[in-house]
Amino acid sequence: MREINIFIILAMFTICALASAHEPGYVYEAMRTKSPPKIDGKLNDIVWKLAPSVRLENINVGGKVKEEYVSLAWAVYDDTYIYVAFKNGEPNPKKITTNSPGHDKNVWKDDENELFIEPNHVGSKPYFHIMINAANVTQDDENGGAEGAWEPKSLESATSIEDTYWVLELKIAFSDLKVNETPVGKTWGWNFNRHIVSGVDIWTGWSETGPSFHTPSRFGDLIFSEKALSVSPEDKLAALWGGIKSASDNR
Repeated sequence: MREINIFIILAMFTICALASAHEPGYVYEAMRTKSPPKIDGKLNDIVWKLAPSVRLENINVGGKVKEEYVSLAWAVYDDTYIYVAFKNGEPNPKKITTNSPGHDKNVWKDDENELFIEPNHVGSKPYFHIMINAANVTQDDENGGAEGAWEPKSLESATSIEDTYWVLELKIAFSDLKVNETPVGKTWGWNFNRHIVSGVDIWTGWSETGPSFHTPSRFGDLIFSEKALSVSPEDKLAALWGGIKSASDNR
């Protein structure tokens, strides 16, 4: 009987440890889409108007970033890809820093966005890490390891710099994340992050990880919703008009 009780206690501790692998807090529901966005560094696509957004306002060493530097982020998916967009508040666009000489070359030192993706959702390795600066230079790694060890061939991205913000759009195939099927209904560990160099030099994020972004136990939860974005004809017309107006304004 004593052995049975010890076994039960150990089993309960194991279950609790697994259940708490991801600390509770930040949850995002990524909607499914039949109208994937064009990766052009703009936010004209209807999916970004209909999908929920999150705020990147938490400074990694504590506190909140000023409102003018807050970023918004979105994610949607289809059978093959997950699509992500960032809108990064930036009151001083002329001070944006993009000194990286090329792929996998110190992108983290620039004004850039980062994604942390942990498909197994256990609060530890393996996880994937993508960095893209405001000039659309990329850097990627697996588990924070050496650059070049993981090269996602499907990664496509684009950026643009506006008067009070800059935009990043990207997509990556599930296959490059070592996932062989569309993860409908699954929950992944996930975080949206940003490095702001222009005049302030601070690091911000969605889920609070503390000083290091590389803390998978404190990533947020991204749920691949079974719900699909409902795009009405009126929505499509409004998005089309918005794109035309934006193009006209930029002439």
